[in-house]
Amino acid sequence: MILIKGGRLVLPEGIMEADLLIEGEKIAKIGKPLSPKKAQVINASGRLVFPGAIDAHVHFRDPEDTTKEDFSTGSASALAGGVTTVIDMPNYRNPPTTTIAAYNQKRIIAATKARCDYQLRFGGSEKNAEEAARSGAPSLKIFLSETRSELTVSHSAAVQHFATFPAHKPVCVHAEDKERIENRRKRFKLQSEIQDKLSAQLACEFSLREAAKLNRRVHICHLTTGLEIEMCRRYKNATYEITPSHLFLSTADLKRLGQLGRINPPLRDKAEQAALWRNLGKDTIIASDHAPHLITHKLDGAPGFPGVGTIFPLLLDAASKRRIRACDIARWCAENPAGAFYLKNKGRLAEGFDADLVIVNMKKKWKITAENRLSKCGWTPFEGKEIVGKIEKVFLRGKLAFDGEIVLSKPGMGRELL
Repeated sequence: MILIKGGRLVLPEGIMEADLLIEGEKIAKIGKPLSPKKAQVINASGRLVFPGAIDAHVHFRDPEDTTKEDFSTGSASALAGGVTTVIDMPNYRNPPTTTIAAYNQKRIIAATKARCDYQLRFGGSEKNAEEAARSGAPSLKIFLSETRSELTVSHSAAVQHFATFPAHKPVCVHAEDKERIENRRKRFKLQSEIQDKLSAQLACEFSLREAAKLNRRVHICHLTTGLEIEMCRRYKNATYEITPSHLFLSTADLKRLGQLGRINPPLRDKAEQAALWRNLGKDTIIASDHAPHLITHKLDGAPGFPGVGTIFPLLLDAASKRRIRACDIARWCAENPAGAFYLKNKGRLAEGFDADLVIVNMKKKWKITAENRLSKCGWTPFEGKEIVGKIEKVFLRGKLAFDGEIVLSKPGMGRELL
């Protein structure tokens, strides 16, 4: 037994001063005071105790390109950042996760390497709707924009996936309009102009409209404009996510980042960045879209940022500045993704739930560096940023997984969530 004593428990509805008792893998009791015999006592006085974060959008690259990341390094970065569960995206190639054989191969690899809990997402292609539907995967990912791989789907193939994949399971959409982007590529040079906000809004509108016709679940990935959020809120079966990259960075940062600043969808201007902040609400999910590339690949134009290790710390810093509340973080990064992706007994500090929790000292300052974020890709767009809110301990199903300095969870300790 482990007793977390004297902490302030962060729930979506507010903060509760209470003790928390862990028995085995579960939260056994919450109350004040608790004093069971023979329990290991951890003093959390003056600390916030959060549910472990759930990052619903990561690319851990295994087995596609493990020079950039793999399940071991990616999940280590997750735990160091307070993330206890991740949902890994389908690989684009080598092999693409568009067959049951490739999906099962990833399951075997993740089972031996993952240090945190995880779920895997199947990939939709132009011709695999029936195979995707019988894969048994908890969710499906489709791309409406060019990926230079078989994961790009036409509108007709997207509709087929919407109709075929089980309606209660989310179809997750990378929503950018391929045809508009290709036409603009002939006239513009800047990525933010080629992949403009209308290309995202058109694809979002298409996805929501077609999903509504079938009364099915749909999840729109990495929204970058306030209008897209408003669209999602009009459809009862839609969920959506926003990335910290688009909340904390804008086109104003491209001068500093140069080629490192390329991401899909691209960074928007400060007006759209502000619109995202204004539209954060009770239905928001924040996910990193952790897409690690080596710097050499970034200089060659590869799009994507590492982010699984910074999603929770950046939000803690925002809470320290009173831009958001601590209970918002618990809702956006734990309860909402757990609900959207059917992660049973995850996402909340409650009796009977998995003992995934993060103890945070909100008085401590520290700096984000690539070294302390642990990703194999070796860089972060937030290098050197000083923030407030130090993660001191992370528990995964009742076991200490990160002690504030070292990841203690070993490869293979993560569990697949179906």
